Amino acid sequence: MYFHIHSNAKSRRSYLLGFLSGIAVVTIAFGTYWFVKNRQTREATSTIVAPYYTQAVFQKPAGLISEKNASISAQTKIKLPVVMYHYIEYVKDAGDIIRKKLDINPFTFDKQLESLQIAGYTTYFVRDIPQLLQNPFELDNKKPVVLTFDDGYEDFYTDAFPILKKYDMKATIYLIYDFIGRKGYLTDKEIRELIDSGLVEVGDHTLDHVYLKLAPLSFARKQIFESKKMLEDKFGIKVDTFAYPYGAFSQDTINLVKEASFSAAVSVIPGVMQSGENLYYLYRIRPGMFGSDAARVLDRLNK
Repeated sequence: MYFHIHSNAKSRRSYLLGFLSGIAVVTIAFGTYWFVKNRQTREATSTIVAPYYTQAVFQKPAGLISEKNASISAQTKIKLPVVMYHYIEYVKDAGDIIRKKLDINPFTFDKQLESLQIAGYTTYFVRDIPQLLQNPFELDNKKPVVLTFDDGYEDFYTDAFPILKKYDMKATIYLIYDFIGRKGYLTDKEIRELIDSGLVEVGDHTLDHVYLKLAPLSFARKQIFESKKMLEDKFGIKVDTFAYPYGAFSQDTINLVKEASFSAAVSVIPGVMQSGENLYYLYRIRPGMFGSDAARVLDRLNK
């Protein structure tokens, strides 16, 4: 009897030890996976800005050929801030990190435009920049700024556009052709109203928002040429300027954009000094640096 009870107790202890050992192994394995996974995530995100753009696109790509423009003097440079917006809304999903990083809420946007108006800034379209470079004296005694909006989100119509009308300010919006009419994006009707207002320039952002720098040239050509033609045919307008998706471009990409008869293109490289040399990768700045007082920051950058 004693032997039987003792054996059962021993068996239970062995079972318990085995069970606890199993839990320990699983815990260690999961902990190791979690550490490695998060280390990989940290390493990956350390190279991402916003997280939407890779760090490389904020720098001028190697191998670019200096532009030679017969109508623009090689010495002509103008200080012209081009501001890059995406979303103008109150982000409801706290977990949508990309949207939050790319967003300026409507109240702050209103205050930014109010500060620009009070400080005497004049808004221009991106398509105006080649002409301004040819005749920089047009900017004498003016405080110029260009407002741009990438991707064609519907909140441009519902939230940004009423504020632009309130302050009578212009903006250039870059549309992804195949995204028109999708949920969360502008519709045909909304775009036509924007065009008719005279306050909005429609620019091109490819058919599908593809990473052009790594795309085969034939595919990049289709994305650039067809999107321009389809926007022009659909809305009966001339589309003059282009924005590189994800800010990624190369000399081959620039060549295609020029061949497609765009007059200028915008990059995400930070800066306010525009010239004939960077006419096809115009510098832009992010509005997150402004806070509510955009004019104060621009005044400092323009000194």
